[in-house]
Amino acid sequence: MQKWITDIVQGRTFDATRQAKQDIANIGASMGYKVANIFRYNDVGEDDDAMLARIDGITAAVDRGDMLVYQFPSLNSGRFDDLFVDQMHRRGVRVVCLVHDVGTLRDQQAPTWIDEIGYFNKCDVLIVHNRLMADRLRELGVTTPMVNQYLLDYLDDNHDEDRYETKPENFQRGVVLAGNILKSRYLADWANETPITVFGVTDAELDKKLNANPKIDFRGQRWRWDLIQEMPREFGLAWDSDTSSYKYNDYTRYNHPHKVSMYLAHGLPVIIWRQAAVADIIVDNGLGIAIDSLDQIDDAIRSISDQDLAQMLHNVGQFGKLIRDGWFTRQGLQAAEMKLLSPQFEIPDKLK
Repeated sequence: MQKWITDIVQGRTFDATRQAKQDIANIGASMGYKVANIFRYNDVGEDDDAMLARIDGITAAVDRGDMLVYQFPSLNSGRFDDLFVDQMHRRGVRVVCLVHDVGTLRDQQAPTWIDEIGYFNKCDVLIVHNRLMADRLRELGVTTPMVNQYLLDYLDDNHDEDRYETKPENFQRGVVLAGNILKSRYLADWANETPITVFGVTDAELDKKLNANPKIDFRGQRWRWDLIQEMPREFGLAWDSDTSSYKYNDYTRYNHPHKVSMYLAHGLPVIIWRQAAVADIIVDNGLGIAIDSLDQIDDAIRSISDQDLAQMLHNVGQFGKLIRDGWFTRQGLQAAEMKLLSPQFEIPDKLK
């Protein structure tokens, strides 16, 4: 049996769209997986036969009995995703779906581009973010076996060592947020005493408001390497807000935001919503602060002692090694392999 993993090929993006999938493909390749490249394209006007021919071209070397990890969504159309798994099964290939996002949990209305629940039930195994996501998908009707990834990884080995660990004397009791600022429009009205540095994608209206707020140091968009190089040594904020179209804040109850991994991989403790799915990992491992409301940021940062902060920075420095090494993806892939090859096998609790 040969093991395969898809990668989604597109141009550079300021957000995590390209990097998250590329990192996972690279981690898979380091484990012996062969990479099947899927290029993003506009398939409007392409009929099913032409699309199937394209899929067969992408997977020409994949044989019956092989295992293929499909990174979902592919960012092509839902029809492409559907036909891909159908064609793999017709050819006797077992499909593990590695889930990046679930639109059904994020959109104000269930996504119309694909029946996600039906799609997940076509797959042989799902790699989902965590137990909370798995439980919610089961409530919605998913019956496919699931394993957890727990966190996204963030591969990076081309910065100086001081970008990976933060010494207490270099840390400032401020906040930095890097990401898609359109999901964090509350920043325009930032009135906390704690200063905040902001990197990311905005629109013209939000850009103007951020630049006009004296409490915000807005630095605009940065490519990945430059962003890591410029991020101040402060708490990394991972806090999304709902919009009229997307339940971004509510979605954090189930997903693991890429920015959390980015912060931790580069020596920054995080501040997250107490009801976020990653809150237990953060709090139990001493990697940051969980709060109920953004109004609590000032008190939360002010009240942490220098000794506790030093220990937190040490914890983050050690934990970040796992993320930069791809540990979470590797254990997710290995758990999926076990579930696929020997679904009844369980390790007794006394041996764990």
